Amino acid sequence: MVDAKKVKENIQRMTNKVTSSASGKVQPHKHCRVCFRPIKLSAEPRVCSDQACIDRNARDQKNERQMRIWMFVFLGIFAFSFVGPVVLRSL
Repeated sequence: MVDAKKVKENIQRMTNKVTSSASGKVQPHKHCRVCFRPIKLSAEPRVCSDQACIDRNARDQKNERQMRIWMFVFLGIFAFSFVGPVVLRSL
């Protein structure tokens, strides 16, 4: 049988150990979207100063923007294929 009180005590002791050792030692920061290195909070866009990360982030943003445009185009075509016949029948 598992002793629930003992498990709770162990969990409490471990969480206290983790929070006490981590408090005040790590400065607030963000992480680079590409390489996940720590960067300043004020960094915008959220990439480090490495040129490879900057280039990859620019390429990723361009791809996201293009995919968003294509999504709206196909959504419009799909919606028109259902709404178009209804509108044409009512004329």
